[in-house]
Amino acid sequence: MSPMPALQPTPDPEQEALDWFSRLRQPGCDEALRQAFASWCQDPLNARAYAQLEAYWQQLQVPAARPRPRIAKVRRNRTGLCLALLFLLLVGALAWLYWPVMQRLGSELHTDSGERRSVRLADGSTLHLDSASAMNVDLRGRTRQLHLVQGQVYLEVMLDGRAMEVQVDDTRIQVFGTRLQIARHADYDELVVFGGKAAVLQGGDQRLVNAGERVTFSESRINPVEKIDAKLADAWRNGQLKARNLPLSEVLERLADYRGQRVWLLNEQAAYQRVSGDFDLDHPAQSLERLAADQQLRLHNLLGHWLIVR
Repeated sequence: MSPMPALQPTPDPEQEALDWFSRLRQPGCDEALRQAFASWCQDPLNARAYAQLEAYWQQLQVPAARPRPRIAKVRRNRTGLCLALLFLLLVGALAWLYWPVMQRLGSELHTDSGERRSVRLADGSTLHLDSASAMNVDLRGRTRQLHLVQGQVYLEVMLDGRAMEVQVDDTRIQVFGTRLQIARHADYDELVVFGGKAAVLQGGDQRLVNAGERVTFSESRINPVEKIDAKLADAWRNGQLKARNLPLSEVLERLADYRGQRVWLLNEQAAYQRVSGDFDLDHPAQSLERLAADQQLRLHNLLGHWLIVR
């Protein structure tokens, strides 16, 4: 009796498209590889999967600056123009990708991805900086000025008779207490007060936040004040992310941030799924794998900077 033939694995056009996307952007890409790619694209399913991936990538690119009108028309070589446009696109994409790192390095106080750091200031106050965070501090005036550039900070304020104010873009936070936390997320910013009070001011609008409360705000509005569980809000100081009914996209971003990666979520509907659980920030790779298994997601690393989730 002859043995049954082995079952062939089912092709996965999306996975193969990701592999081609990465290989074609490597320095060693040659004509033979491009011909193999063209042959692979002969299959309509493969071509469609790669076209969708390219469309997602184009949405993430930084648009080139709008050129100024010219008085005289100058004939240009078509090949040279294409190369120039490709170069500008590459520079724009790299600037967008590395801008957060350059912004952190240009700040007075900063942490790397995966690093947490505590700094005691000259006035006796202490700043606890989370991963990939950056802050500028000016204690010389009658009002102590702090500017949160990126990430998250927990403040233990020493009262010395002077006022303290924290700037988050165009929003000001006046500090009247001793313990508070300020965080910058992808779509909003957040203030949590653990001791004392603080006021959030934005244009003509303001919110007073008491101990045990939080408020979120964006460039255009300040949301209503909410009660919080203090043990959950500052768990990151002990290397834990305690998620309670948080959007999946936010949990993915927090864990990927500890690896110095940005999340590229291909399934937009999954971004709004709610997640609860405790995750180890000191071992983000294992935490991401567990989250992916629980939520039936697939994770792919792209060029070391992107975490593709589908």
